[in-house]
Amino acid sequence: MVERIANAIVDQMENENLLYSEMKEHYIYALITTIEKWLTVISILCIGVIFKQVVPIMLFLVFFLSLRKRTGGFHADSFLQCYLGTMVISVAIIHVCPVLVNHMYVIYVLLACSVLLTSIIGTVNHPNLAMNYIELRESKKAARYLLGLECMILLAAIALDISELFICYMSVAIILCAFLLCLAKLLKQEVCLHEKE
Repeated sequence: MVERIANAIVDQMENENLLYSEMKEHYIYALITTIEKWLTVISILCIGVIFKQVVPIMLFLVFFLSLRKRTGGFHADSFLQCYLGTMVISVAIIHVCPVLVNHMYVIYVLLACSVLLTSIIGTVNHPNLAMNYIELRESKKAARYLLGLECMILLAAIALDISELFICYMSVAIILCAFLLCLAKLLKQEVCLHEKE
């Protein structure tokens, strides 16, 4: 359905001479990924509204999407699988975080392991991205810097005695990113670079 919408929009743009015909496939791909991304984000926010967890889920999204963009990680085979999986994970997070608040030591241990793993791995070079050596190196560096920034924000939140529920959601975002990163490695969803370019 998303593909049909994107095709219709790009066809209309082509009919009105708003794009070059040879770039049509690029426009379709860009539009599909943008629509899918916003559909997912809006759906997660709606779940947050339904469960009255808007602010915590927004904190989760900011931390998760920022880091995930740089680390990469496991990718489902289709948008439908990705979307359904994301919705299930979102509902699970909303139900698990209030319970984990009573066991913050578990969160801190998982967070420490996740920070260590993400620092070591940095980025998974997914076949859809197929980054060259320089792009991969820069992506890993950006992922590590962002991870450091998110850790500093978490430490400041703890020092300022911010709600443990908020800290839990932000921590779970980092933990989930690390899990998806490791899952991609285990499932060999990456392009291996054997020599520097």
